[in-house]
Amino acid sequence: MKKINYESEVHIDNRNFLEKFLEKIAPKKFEGIDWARWKRKNLTLGGLGRFCWAIARAVIIIGICFMILYPFLVKLIVSFMSTNDLTDKTVMFFPREGSTYFIERSIMNMDYWTALLNSTWLSLIVSVFQLIVSLLVGYGFARFNFKGKNILFIIVIATLIIPPQTIMLPLYVRFRFFIGSISLIDSFWPLAIMSATGLGLKNGLYIYLMRQFFRGMPKELEQSAYIDGAGPFRTFVSIMVPNASNMMITVFLFSFTWQWTDTTYNSMLMPKMVVLSNTLFNVTKGVEDVLQQQTLLDTGSLLMVAPLLIVFLFLQKYFVQGIERSGLVG
Repeated sequence: MKKINYESEVHIDNRNFLEKFLEKIAPKKFEGIDWARWKRKNLTLGGLGRFCWAIARAVIIIGICFMILYPFLVKLIVSFMSTNDLTDKTVMFFPREGSTYFIERSIMNMDYWTALLNSTWLSLIVSVFQLIVSLLVGYGFARFNFKGKNILFIIVIATLIIPPQTIMLPLYVRFRFFIGSISLIDSFWPLAIMSATGLGLKNGLYIYLMRQFFRGMPKELEQSAYIDGAGPFRTFVSIMVPNASNMMITVFLFSFTWQWTDTTYNSMLMPKMVVLSNTLFNVTKGVEDVLQQQTLLDTGSLLMVAPLLIVFLFLQKYFVQGIERSGLVG
């Protein structure tokens, strides 16, 4: 009688539960893996420590994300509630009736579309001027040596320390009586002039970022351009500026965001201008109920930052790359 070799015809799976589970949840990663070597590396005290640290790190990251996103999500949900949902104690997270009343009321009280257009123009003007100034000044600090260079750079850094409230009164008087009795208050001119002269909001930070970026670029690029007959200005425009595109986007986003949400200079120099940072204070106009006032403020703040979220959604890649090369990390 012929002896049947069952071992050659039947595949015996000797893997334990852990191996089967890992191959099931991540087949590409654990398929064909040497389990004996994997066990020697991971099923030890060091491997256990790495596993625990990975779990702790995941919990910390999830907790931080929850703390950041929870207030935003609550405001978003509340803005779609009706007045009855606000007073109904059984409504916790999701509205029972649902309504766009608070959104419509916020848009009306804020004169939202006019304020949105004015805020966009103002932020664009200020951001472009601050970008040009930070490019020129940052490149000068990074590549040229001149008397008083260190003192001037210390003054630039000092502008980050001195709060803007300390110079509010002199600025107001200067632009209120700009030339004789000519007043520039309630116009875009004060912020445009300040940005073009390097005195805008956070201008010192942008100069510092551009200086750090240009210092990290190889000098061989400029030396090659000089050998080819290019002067300093042509080298700056043709070689340095195109290579600084990511940092330029970063500076532009910083400037655009801070100008968009600024309340110090906007309320002082443009108190009657219809911009979002000013009209946000009018969002509760005609409403006496405290709970509804808070809901309108939350809805108005969401409407104010919504355009910024859209901008960051499309430019976040360049923003992160610019920050990585700015010298602020590592």
